[in-house]
Amino acid sequence: MSKLLRISTATGLLGLVITMTAALSGALPTILGLGFVMAALGLFGALVGAAASLRHVWQSTH
Repeated sequence: MSKLLRISTATGLLGLVITMTAALSGALPTILGLGFVMAALGLFGALVGAAASLRHVWQSTH
């Protein structure tokens, strides 16, 4: 697993935890927004990392 995938996964999961905790506690909407943004960044980073890994595999097999 590449470093980008690890960082993106950690960021996304932390954002998800922040969002769920903030929603349950009735926290400020700003904290909810931060959690959503972190989760989205984690998702997009993981997708980019997965695409890079697939490209590497594709180049090594052909």
